[in-house]
Amino acid sequence: ATTATAVILLTGMIIQQRQVIKNTYRSCRGMEGVLRYIWIGDFLPPHIREAMDKLDNVNERMVEAETKLEEIEILIERVELESVDGPRRLPEEQDQDTAADNKEEFKKQLFQRYPELRTKIGLFSSSLDKLAYTIDSINSHRDADVKTRKKQLSNKIVELMNSLDRMVSSLNLGVRL
Repeated sequence: ATTATAVILLTGMIIQQRQVIKNTYRSCRGMEGVLRYIWIGDFLPPHIREAMDKLDNVNERMVEAETKLEEIEILIERVELESVDGPRRLPEEQDQDTAADNKEEFKKQLFQRYPELRTKIGLFSSSLDKLAYTIDSINSHRDADVKTRKKQLSNKIVELMNSLDRMVSSLNLGVRL
């Protein structure tokens, strides 16, 4: 009688918790993942875990990059507000040689007055390139979750690069820094 009662209680608990069991089974990637989670404490195979850990590291560095981008944005806004010398927008009637000379002169004055601007933009651009390389170098091992995270982080890098390009173009320099 006690064995039958235990079986009935266990069956009732399993039926009641079937959604939780189903979700755990799916999130752990099947029975193999469930067993790996029970024995090792991690449902991912070691090579997938390594890739996910690298992506976690990149994600943390992305948060730092977003903060640096905000600092650059503030610096560019300050530069735009403080720079009243030199032509911001060149008149249409000037010829191209004069316009190019004025842009170069403005650029030179701008970076003499604000040397940290060029440095921050250059370092930030370089760090974004390194992050993009790191993402590309991570092997997905044909795993859908790793591929998805790589795609999301790559899109985020592109957004940051585009934001930086928009900020730099707002200075109306017309040339690469």
